[in-house]
Amino acid sequence: MRVGFATSDGLTIDSHFATAPGFEIYAFTMDSQGVYQESLAPKGLTESEDKVDERIQILNECTIVYCTQIGGPAAARLVQSGIHPIKVPEGTPIVDEVRRLDQLLSSQKLPPWLKKKLNQEGN
Repeated sequence: MRVGFATSDGLTIDSHFATAPGFEIYAFTMDSQGVYQESLAPKGLTESEDKVDERIQILNECTIVYCTQIGGPAAARLVQSGIHPIKVPEGTPIVDEVRRLDQLLSSQKLPPWLKKKLNQEGN
């Protein structure tokens, strides 16, 4: 499972989804906790381009994306694309959320939406 974090510094979740300058992507597997994968940034956006669609495209392999804020229409588009948005307070350290998510994944007490998503990915 891949998880994206909206960030400007690579260390904290500090960006609104639609204006995030970049995303840190972590891969979670059954063997290891939050393995850092890569940094992704939207390239060459202009004012007339769809910022939300651009970000959905670069996050297309993610199951979850963390951000500080997201508008209702953008959240709906993410969910329709199979990505679950999670809002956290600005400045939340990415490493803290990686640890929390790793603990959640190993606990067997998954929220129904995440359990369903992981079952879909396993097929």
